[in-house]
Amino acid sequence: MNVHKMDAKEMIIYWYERHWEAGFVKWWKGYETLALHDGYHEKGARSFEEALLNMNDFVGRLLQIEDKKAIILDAGCGIGGTSIYLGNKYPKAKFIGITLSKKQVKLARKFADERNFNKNTEFYLMDYMETSFPSNYFDGVFALESISYAPNKKDFIKEMHRILKPGGRIIIIGPAIKKRLNDFMKKVHLWYNIGRGNPYSFPVLNDLIEYLKGYFSNVIVRDISRNIVWSEARATLIAIPYVVIITLKKFFSKNYKIWKDPHFYLAVAILTPIMAISGTAGYYAITADKE
Repeated sequence: MNVHKMDAKEMIIYWYERHWEAGFVKWWKGYETLALHDGYHEKGARSFEEALLNMNDFVGRLLQIEDKKAIILDAGCGIGGTSIYLGNKYPKAKFIGITLSKKQVKLARKFADERNFNKNTEFYLMDYMETSFPSNYFDGVFALESISYAPNKKDFIKEMHRILKPGGRIIIIGPAIKKRLNDFMKKVHLWYNIGRGNPYSFPVLNDLIEYLKGYFSNVIVRDISRNIVWSEARATLIAIPYVVIITLKKFFSKNYKIWKDPHFYLAVAILTPIMAISGTAGYYAITADKE
């Protein structure tokens, strides 16, 4: 595949098919927790692994499904970790995960066969911008660190509104831009997103809130930046040797293409403290309900 001729969606697929796995398995306890997201640190979460699983519990609490029958969409499901975890916790609910990556669908189905003892999860290759689900189908939708990959955040909100039942809830968790970026910070955000296989960007918080208010009611924004700071600090420390590695590669190789190097994915975490200290980005959990 000629990466220079790929469109944006192909770039995302290429990254998730080729780049994420090595660092995910080595540094993120990937095949133990199946977590492709930050850990939610709060009282009682004593380790990084517990914090990763605690983020799944946090999603479950926001869904408010408890002992109810419900159909839940995991929009941008990765390898299915959150859906599998919640599927075991909420046996009356059904969890459907969708992703652009064939490899991730295959892995999600494999892990579900091995670990989802309630057999209440399904995983499909599908674009969350234009799903094949009927209108008014889901009781809940969650997008855990996935809305950044939406080419148009408003259109994503519109599609999720279409497939949610009246009374259904949408949950969006992840980073968002909270103030205007100067030229330097634009480059910082751009490099971070490129390193994570994202040709787009974080949503702008105020815009995202307005989009949600246009379709949903009871929009609640929770700033949970402090709850993920230890995960980000850990990622930043891991990034340091990889920054050195890619710098040396770039210095000694004329043909080195940084965005094709899986080490770049790990190295860009060095930029997260800059985004946090500058006050340009935060990490949020947003819920809204369809009337």
